[in-house]
Amino acid sequence: MKLGICANWGESLEAFRAEINTAADNGYDLIGIGDTPAGWRDLFVSLSIVALEAPGLTIAPMVTSPFMRHPIISANAMTSLYDLTGGKAAYGLATGGSTVVAIGRGRATQKEIHAEFDAIRGLFNGEEIEWEGRKVSAIRFPRDVPIYYSAFGPKAFELAGQKADGVILFTGDRQLGELHDKIAAVHAAATAVGRDPASVDIWVISFTSVRATRAQALEDLKAFISVNALTIGMSPDLLARAPEHLQGAIKEFNRRYDVADHVVPGGRNVLLMDELGLTEYLSQFDTTMGDVTEMTAFLRELEALGVSTFIASLPGHADPLPTVRDLAAARDAM
Repeated sequence: MKLGICANWGESLEAFRAEINTAADNGYDLIGIGDTPAGWRDLFVSLSIVALEAPGLTIAPMVTSPFMRHPIISANAMTSLYDLTGGKAAYGLATGGSTVVAIGRGRATQKEIHAEFDAIRGLFNGEEIEWEGRKVSAIRFPRDVPIYYSAFGPKAFELAGQKADGVILFTGDRQLGELHDKIAAVHAAATAVGRDPASVDIWVISFTSVRATRAQALEDLKAFISVNALTIGMSPDLLARAPEHLQGAIKEFNRRYDVADHVVPGGRNVLLMDELGLTEYLSQFDTTMGDVTEMTAFLRELEALGVSTFIASLPGHADPLPTVRDLAAARDAM
């Protein structure tokens, strides 16, 4: 089982470097950088720091979305990083979360995400493309950068299976049955268009804390857990599944969410989540908590499902370095 982290450069460059180097020193394979321009440092500057700080590790946006940059800008940045890392770069794409909230619009529609995917792929292939009715030049240094799609729903699983080199799936230690179904949907979509399902690489990401008790882990992860309210509130289907007595609180959370304080430990969004009584409910989703032994068992279950890489998300983690080290110990015990 390969391991990765999702990290962001915030107030302290040294803390960011410490996360990168701790992962590298403990045999991690992947470092992803979130794209949250209102609350964290620039995506591509941060990826460049990782490329220079930890040569040999794969780097990827985790994840970016349409509307933030023209496709030619994203493609040129990624092909440059591909060469800087000796071919160890991937492009993580999604419909949008904190990125689109920051610019005051909704997530990309399926039509828009398909257009973005095809445009980026064409530019990576050295092709001229058309974008918003205008011809866009081919880039001078095209590279075959793999595209990983962060998928949440049936149409997204279908796109990942049909077109993506890999898929990024969120899960938690209580959601392995759902993860099985998500992977099956991606595989079915690949098979339907004549692709080998095994050719779609599977990365799984979770808000992770390796601690002796759940209470300790919960304190580590509150900034992440608050994001679950944002995700649920942006999806009518997910909101409808929430307990009726919490739906109003989730809507209120989304109305008052401060995107500049996105996944900040102890920040305003964490306090708001606690104030609205959402913490315990939201902790059920996309969170993985346990000691080293429990994490070893969890990683074995992921491996049995065909997952190649497990990614611990760190930007909102209150004390990330022990989790980075202990997760490596869990992997080593497999």
